[in-house]
Amino acid sequence: MKKKEVLILIGLLILTCFLEAGLLTKTSIWHDEAFSVLLPQYSMTEMIYRAGLDVHPPFYYILLKGWFYLLGNSVFSLRLFSLVFGALSVIIFFYLIKMSFGDKKLSLFLSFLFLSNCFFIQYEIEGRMYTLALFLSLTSTLFLIKALKRKRKLDWFLYSLFVALGVYTHYYVLFLVFAQGFFLAIYFLKKSGFSLKGLLSNRDLKDSVFSFLLIGILFLPWLKTFFAQLHQVSQGYWIPKMNIWSVPGTLWKLTTGRGIDINILSSKIILVLLSLLVLFFIFYFLKKTPFFEKYLFLSLFLLPFILSALLSLKRSVYLDRYFIFVLPFFLTIGGTCLWQLNNSWFRKLLIIFVLLASSISFPLYWKKLEVYKKPGMKKAAEYLNQNVKNGQKIYVGSSFVFFTLRYYNKTPVLPKLFAPGPLSHFSGTALLDKKDIVKDLNKGLKKGDIVYLVNTTGFGNYQPPVPQNWKKIEVKGFQDLYDYRGWIIVTKYQVQ
Repeated sequence: MKKKEVLILIGLLILTCFLEAGLLTKTSIWHDEAFSVLLPQYSMTEMIYRAGLDVHPPFYYILLKGWFYLLGNSVFSLRLFSLVFGALSVIIFFYLIKMSFGDKKLSLFLSFLFLSNCFFIQYEIEGRMYTLALFLSLTSTLFLIKALKRKRKLDWFLYSLFVALGVYTHYYVLFLVFAQGFFLAIYFLKKSGFSLKGLLSNRDLKDSVFSFLLIGILFLPWLKTFFAQLHQVSQGYWIPKMNIWSVPGTLWKLTTGRGIDINILSSKIILVLLSLLVLFFIFYFLKKTPFFEKYLFLSLFLLPFILSALLSLKRSVYLDRYFIFVLPFFLTIGGTCLWQLNNSWFRKLLIIFVLLASSISFPLYWKKLEVYKKPGMKKAAEYLNQNVKNGQKIYVGSSFVFFTLRYYNKTPVLPKLFAPGPLSHFSGTALLDKKDIVKDLNKGLKKGDIVYLVNTTGFGNYQPPVPQNWKKIEVKGFQDLYDYRGWIIVTKYQVQ
């Protein structure tokens, strides 16, 4: 009976993974996922070099390259990688809660909230590095708690290793490292009775200092590239500026998995009420939770918001999806508060309601998306693959759909990106070579030539100027999954 909760969790994970696996190929890949699937096609050395030209570190791509070697680089394989690490994250989270609070039933309850969370599932079935970074962050936190409880140097070493790998996967993990360090400072000050002598004699403090030194040493080989990427982002990036509704909007997404229109008064009222509820949960969590680990969970929830907001004063790096890394700690605070309510019948009723709401949240979200109506580049490429003949041309008007077409392209023609001027680094230039670019749409064309121009109404809706001697023959449109991605428009022209 001792392992009943574990068996229930594994059963739920198997069921949800089975159901989610059926969704992995339902939607077309988009720009970011195309970057994921194309970069590992290079040699290891060139792949790491090109990753350095982008804005993310290389560990995700290194693992993905090995994964593709075993399972191929299909869309299913790409997204299955994320799904696997999402499932592993839930398992680690279960043991993290169990070790922190010593309650298996609470661990199971919070783990279910996590695995059924709509926001989490969206990125669990997307081919990016988020679930890998989440897994590494949760594992490092687990070993941090183990190190403080078991006093073993091996746990400190494993903590350092998983932190370093997390930072090599996504830089937002650094915010979690600061939060862990902040918690350790509070922990050691309390243990020492706020005495310098007590601090200096604490063996755990020495081990933790060596752990952070090891993290720094492990990151040294990438430090130069990191600063180059940081400089690149400081010069220009696409993330919009923060406003007073940014954090409340993120809290709403973490809770529901959905966006909210802040131009509507009722939406603003909802966000204010949600923010007040979260503040209440924080105070209630601190008051009712007897374990010192509560300060770790609170730090891991709050500090990434604070640090991201401070950094965004100069150049915004605040993006909702990056806060998937704080989602488990957010759920811990809210879920633990529900678990500790004094009124027994009301607590049970509320827990049942929350479990049901969480269970149906993603299915309702998915149904509303009407995925079957939004084939995106997958269907656009099918049209091109069936119609484009050798000697014809395929030009693409936006780098934000160029790489997705490159992945799906099965025509005898190599698509070219129309880029008459310099491209921004965040548009995927790390994957581009000179042979991929055309600066003049009429260059090399003659009368009678057939040209297919592929473009998007999303990502700023840039429409390249079409030469006047091109006659429009046919236009096909394919709606992409989300509004900001717009429609993929394929236009067939004949040169006059």
